[in-house]
Amino acid sequence: MRTSTSEDFAESDIDNAIEFLRFLAKNDLWDEIKEALRVAGITDVRVSAGPVREIRKMISAQVMPGDRLSRQERIHALVIEECGCGGSPGPGHGPVSPSGGGDGGAGDGGHPQ
Repeated sequence: MRTSTSEDFAESDIDNAIEFLRFLAKNDLWDEIKEALRVAGITDVRVSAGPVREIRKMISAQVMPGDRLSRQERIHALVIEECGCGGSPGPGHGPVSPSGGGDGGAGDGGHPQ
């Protein structure tokens, strides 16, 4: 993976980011997104460690103790809880949030699957 510069990043407020993700999910565009990114040569997506860390904490504290997840969804949530990624981590993929913390997300960021 190449080194990123500040010009490589876009910032969005949380409401716009959620609406963007909601649009992708509602229209089930995941396969099309993967293909478009693959064709463009994009194989990794950098995500700030702060939001990933907070989402993992929310899943652990609020989602896992409840009974709203199916067995399969609970397994998926356990993977997210453990590594912060959306699927089974592949070789060389460890936790996505850096252990140093406090750098405002300038660390590794993560590699959602």
